[in-house]
Amino acid sequence: MVTKGDITALINEAQEHSISIYLPTHISGQEVQQDPIRFKNLLGKAEHILYAKRGMEQAKNDEMLEEPRDLLNNPEFWQHGNKGMAAFITPDSFKTYRVPLNFKEQVMVKDHFLITPLLPMITLNGTYCIAVLSQKKVRFLRCTHETVLPIELEDVPTSVEEFTRFKESEKHLQHHSSGEGRTVYHGQGIDEYRYDQELVNFLKVVENEITNKMRRRNDPLIIAGIKNTAAIYKNINHYHRTMDDHIAINPDPLSNEKLNEKGWEIIKNHFLKQMYADKKRFADLTGSDKQSDNLSQVVEASYYGKVDALFVPIGQRSWGRFDAEEDTIYHSAEHKNGEYDLINMAAIKTLSQGGNVYALDKNQMPQKSTVAAIFRY
Repeated sequence: MVTKGDITALINEAQEHSISIYLPTHISGQEVQQDPIRFKNLLGKAEHILYAKRGMEQAKNDEMLEEPRDLLNNPEFWQHGNKGMAAFITPDSFKTYRVPLNFKEQVMVKDHFLITPLLPMITLNGTYCIAVLSQKKVRFLRCTHETVLPIELEDVPTSVEEFTRFKESEKHLQHHSSGEGRTVYHGQGIDEYRYDQELVNFLKVVENEITNKMRRRNDPLIIAGIKNTAAIYKNINHYHRTMDDHIAINPDPLSNEKLNEKGWEIIKNHFLKQMYADKKRFADLTGSDKQSDNLSQVVEASYYGKVDALFVPIGQRSWGRFDAEEDTIYHSAEHKNGEYDLINMAAIKTLSQGGNVYALDKNQMPQKSTVAAIFRY
């Protein structure tokens, strides 16, 4: 997954010749075979820009693209895809991200990276996990807003029945042997108390495994299960980022995707809490000089470190450039040699100077504007 730290690192790694490549990819099926071909074509476009438009020598061009081209002969890489792929290349670095976003195919070569297509990952698509608790089958899911991936729980029984058989085979239950050598277990025909205790013991084993995994990931955790089972788990739980609300339902009939839909309803306010607060702050500052939805004002403010929170529309670009000597923003209807995406640059400047950036659908933007910002001063 992509974090705010990942994007900030990309901003800092950019050099004079920095290639950004975005392409839609496939998770499985015959269509996967198309993905390396399309990536090869985009590398070819980048090579042309480096050589014909930016004057890079062919030998240095080949050296810069050597590692990305090695991916073309790595079928294992392409067989484990996602909805979209982003690649970032400089003479000294090469990074790829496979993410659950539907990218538009594009390549850009500048002295900075194109980061705005990745911004929804840090606005709406943080990762979280769901512990699906059932006496019949426990599931452990790693999720984003749009994806769900089952994670195997190693060496952990996935049902109370399996747990009980395991305990009996290990002779952990109190027992004695008859004179004929036959093993007799106390409590056969388990009463309600014994059954509840078995559920508690089972959930303790499950909780230990899930908590060990969650501490390595440090993601929020949601519990899914009926009231009694969820209450027992929360009582024995040791993971500090477990959400108070849980999916109160019998999970057995539900698919992983349906459970994720219910999990998102719980987690979205957690992920978007700061964004909602900043949207309210923007509205409260209406009429003051502490906010603006004027693109020129916002871009200029971002260059001077004034932007505390920036809202940008997903998929929208605006070409132009900032002349620092004249303190003027120049706009253009199309991409020309010395111009760049002003929205992308405002996001770069804001993130690199400690501000927050939110990528939203156009109809979710404050005042449905092209761009919006809250200023520090």
